[in-house]
Amino acid sequence: MTHVRTTETLTDDEASAVIALAEEAGAHDGVAPLSEQTLLRIRHGARPGTARFHLAAEPLPSADPTGASDGARTRLVGFAFAARTAGEPDSAELVVAPAWRRRGHGAALLSSLSGDAPPAGLRVWAHGRSEGAVALARSAGWTQVRGLLKMRLRLRGGPAEAQRPGAGAALPEPVLSEAVGERVVVRTFRPGADEQAWLAANAAAFSDHPEQGGLTLEDLREREGEDWFDPEGFFVAEDTATGAIAGFHWTKVHADGAGLADEPVGEVYVVGIAPEWRRTGLGRALTLVGLRHLHERGLPWVLLYVDEENRAAVRLYESLGFSVWDADVMYAAL
Repeated sequence: MTHVRTTETLTDDEASAVIALAEEAGAHDGVAPLSEQTLLRIRHGARPGTARFHLAAEPLPSADPTGASDGARTRLVGFAFAARTAGEPDSAELVVAPAWRRRGHGAALLSSLSGDAPPAGLRVWAHGRSEGAVALARSAGWTQVRGLLKMRLRLRGGPAEAQRPGAGAALPEPVLSEAVGERVVVRTFRPGADEQAWLAANAAAFSDHPEQGGLTLEDLREREGEDWFDPEGFFVAEDTATGAIAGFHWTKVHADGAGLADEPVGEVYVVGIAPEWRRTGLGRALTLVGLRHLHERGLPWVLLYVDEENRAAVRLYESLGFSVWDADVMYAAL
C-alpha cells in the first residue's frame, strides 16, 4: 500500500532522493518530469505557505527489484510538488520512479494533491504528452486546461540548414525602428545593479501570468546562483530617458542537451516586453539578439516554451524558423 506524506519542508536526504528520482525518470522518459522552479524549491526550500511536498513511499520486500539494500524499510517511489498562491488553485507536478509505475502510485499522489488543495482547487502539469500522463488524467476525469508548446530551431548541422529562416545560417540582423532606436540601448544584464529594474519590468510584462510575473528578488538571486547563469546571455533594452527596462531576452544553455542533442543546446528562457513598448518591434529585435548570441556560441539547437493560446508569439517564432517539438499540458478536474 502506498503511503504519501505531505510536508512543507524536506530534509537534505529527502531532497537528494527526490532529485535522484527525477533524474532517473528523466533519463527513462527522455523529458524532465519537474520544472526548474520545482527543482529550485527542492534544493533551496520555499517560503512558508507557498509550497507542499508529497512523498510516496513503498515498503520494500526482502528482494527489492530496484537493488536497494535489504536493510532499507521503505523506498521513495514517487513525488509531487504543489506551488501555492493565495486565492489561486495549486499548481502541481508529479513523478513516479520508472520501476514502480502501474502500481497506483500516480493515482495516490494525485489523490493526495487533491485532498490537500485549497478551496480554489488544483491544476497539475504533465511534461510531454506521455501515454501515462494522459491515462492518469483520463482515469481521474480530468481535462486539459492549458497547453505550453515546446518549440525548437536548428542552428547548425541539419540537412535543411539553408531552407528555413535562421536555421544553420546567419540569423537576420535585429533591427529597431528609428523611433525605438533613439530611445533604448540594448546591453547585457549587470548583476548587482539591474535586479530591481528587471523585477519591475518582469512584473509588468507578465502581470497576467503569476508564475513568471510574481518572481521575487530571492527567486532571481537563486537563478543567478545556478551554474547555467551567464549575464553575457541576458539582454536588456534600457530606456535611456528613465533608466527603466523596456524589454529583455534572457537566454539559457542546457549543458545536458535537454533531450535534443548529446551536447549543450540553447533556450529562449524568457522574453518580456513592458506594456508601453509592445507592438514596436522591440520583442522581435530582442529575440534575434539572443538567438544570434546562441548561434555564435556554436550551439546546434535552441528551444523555447510558449503558451499555445499566445498566437502572436507563436507566429513570431514560426517566422524565425521554430517548429513545435512537444508540449507540456496542464490538467484540472472537470
